[in-house]
Amino acid sequence: MMKETIESEMEAIGKYPKDPASKAFWEYDNQFDFEYGWHIGYLEAVFFTAYLQMRKKVPDRNDELEIKKTIALHSREIKKLLSKRKTLGQ
Repeated sequence: MMKETIESEMEAIGKYPKDPASKAFWEYDNQFDFEYGWHIGYLEAVFFTAYLQMRKKVPDRNDELEIKKTIALHSREIKKLLSKRKTLGQ
């Protein structure tokens, strides 16, 4: 499930352009850092929620670390996809 979810998220990243209007809405300084953090946080939330739903408990420190390691294996590719995106309207 984790691999498929990460692959699906990376596919979505490649399809959607950068939206400069989000900077004013969310009031951040660096669009790349904001979007990278958003996608990594989204993946963590998806996996933590799935863990909670399946096991009826929050991940312990070891399972949390495994979730984060799994996401981290794809972090460079996520960064690469984010850096290649075009800006909305271009």
